[in-house]
Amino acid sequence: MIGKGIASRSSSLKLTVVSGIIKQLGTPVSRQVRAYSRENGSLLESTNSDENGQYKMYLPYGLAYTIVSIDSNKKFNAVIQDNVVPK
Repeated sequence: MIGKGIASRSSSLKLTVVSGIIKQLGTPVSRQVRAYSRENGSLLESTNSDENGQYKMYLPYGLAYTIVSIDSNKKFNAVIQDNVVPK
């Protein structure tokens, strides 16, 4: 589960910070997290959440994103948060 995601803008660097907490059955977990451009599907960034489930990515400013969390153990399906738009 991608929970409590935060998207904020940093206009001076022309980057956007997207962050959140990855949970599995309500428990924070370390998982791979990927950000894709919603416009064309290109992979923009990949990171891993820490042991507390927290992740942060610096992404190009002014785009909508699709955020995907992947369970490398293949016991759970990927979790997708679509149309993430910084406010």
